[in-house]
Parts: sequence; C-alpha cells; structure tokens
Amino acid sequence: MTERFGDRTTRTYSAENAACPARSHRPRRMKSTTRSFTVGEGKGYLTVVRSEDGAPAEVLIRMAKQGSTLAGMMDAFSTTITQGLRHGVPLRTFVADYVGLRFEPAGLTNDPEVKQASSVMDYVGRRLALDYLPYDVRVELNVLTTEERATKEAIDGVGDAVWTDLVGLSMSAPVVARPRRS
Repeated sequence: MTERFGDRTTRTYSAENAACPARSHRPRRMKSTTRSFTVGEGKGYLTVVRSEDGAPAEVLIRMAKQGSTLAGMMDAFSTTITQGLRHGVPLRTFVADYVGLRFEPAGLTNDPEVKQASSVMDYVGRRLALDYLPYDVRVELNVLTTEERATKEAIDGVGDAVWTDLVGLSMSAPVVARPRRS
C-alpha cells in the first residue's frame, strides 16, 4: 500500500504494517493514579495513566529492587498491558487472562476491596477491573468487592452455594461398592 502526499513524497506500507491498527497520538500530559500495594510479602506500586476519556492507557508496576527477577517480570508485564491497550485490546481481555493466576508472592493484601490475591498479576487484574470495568462485566469475570459479594449473597439467599456444581461433585465422588454377602 502506498500513500501519496501533496509534496510528491510517498510512504509505502508493508503487509505487516497494514494489519496493525492505527495508534492515536498521545497527549504530552495525562492524568494518572498511583497506589501502593502489598501481596503477601511483596510490596509494590501500581500506576495507571488514563486517557482523556478516563480509560486506562498505560500501566506501570514497580516491585522489588531494580535488576531483580521480580522487578524484570513486572516491567515486562507492564509493557505487555500497555502495548495491548495502545493497540486496542480491551481491558476485559487482560483481566480475564490474569485473574486467578497463582504464584508467589501471594496472600493477603493491604487493599480493603481485594483482601486476598493469588499472585501480583491476580491483584493487578482485579484492581484494574474494579477501577475501570462496569459491574455487569465484573460479575461475568467474578471480580467483585467485598461489599458487592455480601450484597449478592443476600440477594441470592444462599450465598456461594448457588455456584456449587452438585452434579459435578457427585460425579467426582469415589464410588464405594458394598461388599457381597455370600
């Protein structure tokens, strides 16, 4: 594909570039929010830079000391989310992939809305969902605040028992044969 300009210059795109979605030019100044968090024994900072419409445009996660394996992994994780958001990947896709991942550090958090996380990626996914996704999408992804969970349990009347798969449980139970009497 060739693009022609008024000054008789042209720009040629390869097939690879034509398939990539166009990135919008980012303003020089954007609003951001930084929060300190702990997950188990790990401490870090989550910074979310927002576009003019309030949607997350960039995610930065800083943990551990510079040069450590955890810091390098979180930098790579941040870059992946940021590049995906710039290329039009919906936040819901990232949340669905990262919520529920299990590895250390894991455990209790200092966030009253996300009391426990199974990993740093799980915490970041849940925090981004709570801050930027609508309630109905979060229900589908099972990412609710403690208050929303309590309200849902009161409305359901039975709490988490609604989600228990009784048929699946009965089929996974061991079969005990009665001994034959002769």
